[in-house]
Amino acid sequence: MLFGAHFGNWEIGNVALALLTRPLVFMVRLLDNPFMEEVTTYLRAACGNISLHKENAMRKTLQLLRKGETINILVDQNVAWYEGIFVDFFGRPACTTSGVAQLALHTGAAVMPAFTRRLPGGRYLLEIGPKTDIIDTGNRDADIFINTQKITKIIEEYVRKYPEQWLWLHQRWKTKPWQAKRIKKKCC
Repeated sequence: MLFGAHFGNWEIGNVALALLTRPLVFMVRLLDNPFMEEVTTYLRAACGNISLHKENAMRKTLQLLRKGETINILVDQNVAWYEGIFVDFFGRPACTTSGVAQLALHTGAAVMPAFTRRLPGGRYLLEIGPKTDIIDTGNRDADIFINTQKITKIIEEYVRKYPEQWLWLHQRWKTKPWQAKRIKKKCC
């Protein structure tokens, strides 16, 4: 299982991996523009890659991992308080998907970062790995938190090293910890 960010040219990285190894499956959020969604899905599929829409995708992702498919998930976007957990990202709490950690703990799949950096002259460098050691103490909640923080720290290290490569078009810190606390108090 690979994880990364909207960094460099992640789409070219996915194409390169598919052509050099085998097609990937990656989780995506539907684009707001239906035309762009259709074009993007077509281009992603041209080399055999499969786009799996993130809504209700966990069961399908588990099946694909068990079959030995390579999953790629970009984990640098804000998620709603009920979709993720808060971990530190650049010194601020960021609501982050815990999907990679959950899938790795559940399946034992190897987890590696994958980044495609832009280079001078219209070239790109695809960097994969090293393998991220997943902590499994048996305490599910603590393990999910620790591993999600570890994955997020790797993203942060790449962004710190090459800040001009990170595409930050969304509000990464939009969801606030107090929102989750307030909602939980109201309903529970």
